[in-house]
Amino acid sequence: MTETDLRWQLRQLPREMEPSRDLWPAIAAAIEQQPARRVPRRWLPTFAMAASLLLVGGLVWKMQVPAGASPDPDPSARIVASESRAITDEYQAALQQYEGATIAPQLRPSLGELDRSVVQIKRAIAADPQSVFLLQQLRKTYSRRLALTQRAVTS
Repeated sequence: MTETDLRWQLRQLPREMEPSRDLWPAIAAAIEQQPARRVPRRWLPTFAMAASLLLVGGLVWKMQVPAGASPDPDPSARIVASESRAITDEYQAALQQYEGATIAPQLRPSLGELDRSVVQIKRAIAADPQSVFLLQQLRKTYSRRLALTQRAVTS
C-alpha cells in the first residue's frame, strides 16, 4: 500500500465520532471509589540536601585555582574580548566579497562615519572590557556597515 492510498483512506474516515454512551459517570464513579492515598515523601528533603551539598562541593572544586597559577581576575572581560574578535573576523570575511567594488560617492561619508564608530566602540571596549552593551553596539554597527556596503555596491 502506498502513501497516497493511506492518505486517501485517512481522508475517508469521519472527522468526529461521538461515543455510544456518556463516559463521564463511569469515570467519576471510579475516581470516587479510589481512596485518596497520601504517599509520605520523607526522602525528598534528604535528597534535596544531598544534592545541594554536592552542588556546593562541585562549585568549590571547580573554582579552585591550580597551584602556581594566578586566578583570572575578570573572566567576563575575556569573554567580551573574545566575542569582539569573533565579530570583527566575521565582518571582515563578509566584507572581503565586496573588495575592489565601486562604491557610490554619495555613500562614502556614511561608510566613513560607521568605520569611525567601530574604532570608538573598540576603544570603549578596551576601557570597559566587561560591557556587553558595547559588544552589542559593535555587532549593530558592523551589521549596518555591511548593509550599507551592499547597498553602495548594488546602486
